[in-house]
Amino acid sequence: MGVRLLVRSCWASGSIEDAVYEFDQTRIVIGRGRGADVRLPHRAVSVRHASIELEGTRYVVTDHGATNGTRVQGVRIVPDRPKPLRDGDRIEVGGFALVFQSGVTTVRSTSGERTSSLARRLARETLPTEDTLEPFVTILNGPREGDVVTLPPPPARVRVGRGEECELHLPDADASREHAELEVGLDGVIVRDLGSKNGVLLGARKVAERILADRDELQIGNTLIRFEDPAAAHVDALESVEDEAVEPPSWEEVAPQAADAPEAAADGSSPEDPQREEPFAEDLAPGNTEPAPIPAQRARGRTVSAADMVIYVLASVVFAISVMGLFWLLQSG
Repeated sequence: MGVRLLVRSCWASGSIEDAVYEFDQTRIVIGRGRGADVRLPHRAVSVRHASIELEGTRYVVTDHGATNGTRVQGVRIVPDRPKPLRDGDRIEVGGFALVFQSGVTTVRSTSGERTSSLARRLARETLPTEDTLEPFVTILNGPREGDVVTLPPPPARVRVGRGEECELHLPDADASREHAELEVGLDGVIVRDLGSKNGVLLGARKVAERILADRDELQIGNTLIRFEDPAAAHVDALESVEDEAVEPPSWEEVAPQAADAPEAAADGSSPEDPQREEPFAEDLAPGNTEPAPIPAQRARGRTVSAADMVIYVLASVVFAISVMGLFWLLQSG
């Protein structure tokens, strides 16, 4: 069983999808640096900001003295003191909200390659809309040498080949009509061979399908194409700058969806506790100032029971007979 983290940037504008990380390892590093398992590209995040670690049978999160600290469920935790995590807890790191899910079945653990592509995606979402970090390709030789083609926003597919129907047309006799495609997704760009005769070369190796990294060079037929992703350079540049001490924007509008447990009230009951009864409206009305009447108290002393009443009746009967007998004797004498 592993861990899943749903990550969303509070710095992004508009509706975005969660970046999903899955791990089956016992330690997960969160930070801005290249060695982080969850790389968050913003100066409000420290290079080595925090980590999640399995201790015994439970997971804990530890803040490593980050400039802007780490919060769990909105409460800032003490640096270098592990904080136990519960399933569904929200971890706030430099303007990013991460929802922690444990005990999940990991289909494929997040690789370093995917971590890099997710970091580039988060960088694109974080920048202001007037700045662009969209990937593009440059044709390095042949009749179209020097042409630069910006890839469309995701989701999109760009066919590459000598056929004029291809979005990226290459006048190259050694290229197939539909040689390959570039699949543009939120998490990066994938090159995929479409069953070409000569294959797709990445460096000196043939690849059937591969997620592209910044400045990868592809050979399609006799044409060389360089893939460039400005977001990658932006992410790498962030590693060498100083942290920025800021108050991150509110996570509430953009945090990944998670069912937070209701917090207990001061008297220990939950906000929806059915045992707690709200006062009636008339009891709270300002004009209702007279004290409630005090109920009458029982008189002190012994309470008369049914058995006592029977005894009293019998005693009265005996007394009456005695009086009548005495009166008869006096009359006889």
